[in-house]
Amino acid sequence: MGKYLMISLLIFSLVLLQGNSKPDIDGILLKNSKILQTLNLKSGKQLKNIIILPNHKNYNYGEVKKIISRLDHLPSSMLNRAMLAGIKVKLFDGKLTDNPSAAFLKGITPRGYQDRSMTWDKVPGIGGSQIVLVKIGSSEQGMGHGSVNLELHEMAHSLERFLYSSNDKKRNFKYIWKEEAPLLFPHTQYFLTYPEEYFAETFAMYYYNKVTKNELRRLAPSTYTYISLLQ
Repeated sequence: MGKYLMISLLIFSLVLLQGNSKPDIDGILLKNSKILQTLNLKSGKQLKNIIILPNHKNYNYGEVKKIISRLDHLPSSMLNRAMLAGIKVKLFDGKLTDNPSAAFLKGITPRGYQDRSMTWDKVPGIGGSQIVLVKIGSSEQGMGHGSVNLELHEMAHSLERFLYSSNDKKRNFKYIWKEEAPLLFPHTQYFLTYPEEYFAETFAMYYYNKVTKNELRRLAPSTYTYISLLQ
């Protein structure tokens, strides 16, 4: 995973600078797009108010529908809380830093990355604020990142910050992280160093598919149980 992992998963640094103000809608809400009519969603009420699509119509509709369908894997109760917290998932083409919410990261090298030529401009996603950014066509592992799934990983950062940030939850999860991160990711220093990155990746594993979910249950059962109880 190496290089790609470090590029994409270094997404929590500097995010707090974006603050908690209500995000601007720079794009088209899913509820105002014709693509909504082509989707069969169990949490359509929530996602139509969470997903923001590009203003232009030249984006890859197939990839966009896949991203939305994966986010629909999340519990409706969780998505409802995310909606009420003002969390949006903006899908974009081009550079991450062309988005107003990430413009302040232009030219900055992500936390922990040794190659100074690699900047946030080249990263396909960011989470942790009220605006989650996900580059269209970059969902899968190896597409500029090393996560099992980009949108689930990025969304997890914002969910953790706005929904699951109580002191009790932080304390409980930190204990689990110390115990199980070495079992699940013994050779990935980033997950062994930053509990928020471990949370985001294990959250993505839980919701991505049966293979990753079963791997999480087998190697990190306490983490699996913790995530399964989040609503």
